[in-house]
Amino acid sequence: MLQIEILKLDDRYLEIKARGDTYTLFSPLVEYLSNDPDVEYVQFDVDHPLQENVYFKIKMKRGNPLDAVQRAVNAILSDLEELEKSFFS
Repeated sequence: MLQIEILKLDDRYLEIKARGDTYTLFSPLVEYLSNDPDVEYVQFDVDHPLQENVYFKIKMKRGNPLDAVQRAVNAILSDLEELEKSFFS
């Protein structure tokens, strides 16, 4: 189960620590956020694969980081739905 702890949040910056997953969720999230023109930078680090602690950071040029994460998650889900349709229709 994924547990998320917000370490820092302000108007343009978000830093979280997540436990319970490493690359599976955060690699695509960072990839989609990297394509957002409002994002200045986004990254994640894994302290040790056996501990499954991820440190995720996003800094915005403009806009709210939580909104950007929501947009990226929605885009990922939409792409997964399209992939599912292409396999099963």
